Amino acid sequence: MRLTRITAHSFRNLSPDPVSFGSGTTLVAGENAQGKTNLLEAIALVCGQRSFRRARPAAMAAGEAGFRIEACLSRGQALENLAVAWTPGEGRSFTRAGKAIGFREASRLAPAVFLSPEHRELLTGARAPRRRFLDRLSLFCRPAAGEDLARFERALTQRNSLLARIREATGRPAAGELEAWTEEFVTAGAAVRRHRRAALEEWAADFAPLCREAGAEYAAIRATYLCEGESEEDLRSACERLSGAEHRRGHSLAGPQRDDLFWERAGRALAETASAGELARTTALVKLAEWRAIARASGEAPLFAADEFDAGLSAGWAEAFIEALPPAETVLLTTASEPGRWRPWAGAVVEMRSGRVLDGPRAVDEQGVWETEKGPAKMVQG
Repeated sequence: MRLTRITAHSFRNLSPDPVSFGSGTTLVAGENAQGKTNLLEAIALVCGQRSFRRARPAAMAAGEAGFRIEACLSRGQALENLAVAWTPGEGRSFTRAGKAIGFREASRLAPAVFLSPEHRELLTGARAPRRRFLDRLSLFCRPAAGEDLARFERALTQRNSLLARIREATGRPAAGELEAWTEEFVTAGAAVRRHRRAALEEWAADFAPLCREAGAEYAAIRATYLCEGESEEDLRSACERLSGAEHRRGHSLAGPQRDDLFWERAGRALAETASAGELARTTALVKLAEWRAIARASGEAPLFAADEFDAGLSAGWAEAFIEALPPAETVLLTTASEPGRWRPWAGAVVEMRSGRVLDGPRAVDEQGVWETEKGPAKMVQG
C-alpha cells in the first residue's frame, strides 16, 4: 500500500493544503512544534488507529466543529479514498469513497505501523496499550479476530451495565439476562485470547531474529501473554469465582480486558533492568517485527512511519535502524536533527514549517541542501 496524498481540515496546526508523497522513504525535517508529529498523527487516524499520543479528539481539533482527514491510497492498480471525521456531536466516523465503514475496515484497507517515543509505554506503561498492540496484530494475523473482538466488547459493555445496576440497587436485571451476557462474554473472550496468543507467536517469529541481530543483550528479551487460561471453561470458572466481588464493584473482574503482555530479559522484568537507550532500541525492534508480521499476514506492504526516529538513539543505532527499515512502498521519518546526515537513505526530504509542508517532496544534494526549481534552499536546522 502506498500513501499518495493526505489532506487535513481543522486538525491541530496543519494546513488544509494537500500533501503528496512519492514512493520510498520520505524524511520530514524541521524544528520542534512545526507539525511533523501532527502530520503522522493525522495519517494514523485515517488508517483506523488511535492517536499514538493518546490525545482525545477534542484536543486534536483546531476548532469547535471538529476535524476531517482525507487520504488517497494506491494499492496495486487501484486507488482508495478514505476519510475520517470527528465532530463533538457524532464522534468519529470513517468513509470509503464516500460510503460509511467501520474503523476495523479502515485498518484493513490501510495497514500501517507507527513508531513514536510514546510507544515505549508498550514496555513500561499501563496495560491498555499492550492489549491494543495485541488486538491490532490479531486483526491482521487472524481473519476472525475482528468479529470476535467486536462481540467481546459488546458483551463486556452489556455485562458491566448489568453489574452496575446490581451494585447501585437500581433494579435487578431480568431473570437470566446476566447469565446470557456472561455466556456471550465467555465465548467471545476465550476467542479473543486465542487470537492474541496466536498473533503474538506470529510476531515473535520476526522479533526473535531482529533481537539476535541487535546483540546478545537483546536476544534474551521475551514477551509473554499473561492471562488466566484460554479456554471457555477457564473464563467461565473465573466469572463464577469472582461473581460476588463483581456484584459489589459493578464491573467485570475477569477476562481479556484485564490481561497483559509481560516483557522480560533473562527472567527479570525488562522495565526494571533496561536503560533508557535499551528501551528505545527495543521499542524500535518491536515495531519492525510488527511490520513484518502484518506484511506477511496481509500479503501487502504496510505503510511504516517513525516520529523523531533518531531521538534517544546513538548515531550508530540510528544508522542501523534506518538501514533496517522495511521495504514499504511508503516510509515516513520525522527528525528535528540536521537532515543532511540521512541523505544516503532518504529518497526525498521535505521541510515542515508552521503546519505546512513546503513544496512537497524534493531531492536533496550531498550537502543536505534542497534542490528547487528556483535554486537550492537551505534546510531548517534542528
